Amino acid sequence: MRDPEFFTQAELIVRVSRLSVDRLTCWVDEGLIRAADNGEKRFDATDVARLELLCDLADDFDLTNEALGVVCTLLDQVHTLRNQLFSLGKAVDAQPSEVREAIIDALTGTLRRE
Repeated sequence: MRDPEFFTQAELIVRVSRLSVDRLTCWVDEGLIRAADNGEKRFDATDVARLELLCDLADDFDLTNEALGVVCTLLDQVHTLRNQLFSLGKAVDAQPSEVREAIIDALTGTLRRE
């Protein structure tokens, strides 16, 4: 397995069309983006995707840095919950069929009561 590809600040500016040095510096200072490799300020593909999203939100919806922080926090929480649900699903799948069926019955009953 090869190491993930990293991008320098200059490569990011080229890769993310609406990104400027000032914007990147501001978002790093605000904590909206964290370099994958903090020592050398190198960024990975996840950082690129996050920067593209930040540019979209800032430009298309005219969000302030404060609003971007709120949106990013919520998106990070959704991502974390999604990963936790995926892990829970794998744990349930590893159980014997009678345990899986009991979990499904309990979940179905809970959802009906909501």
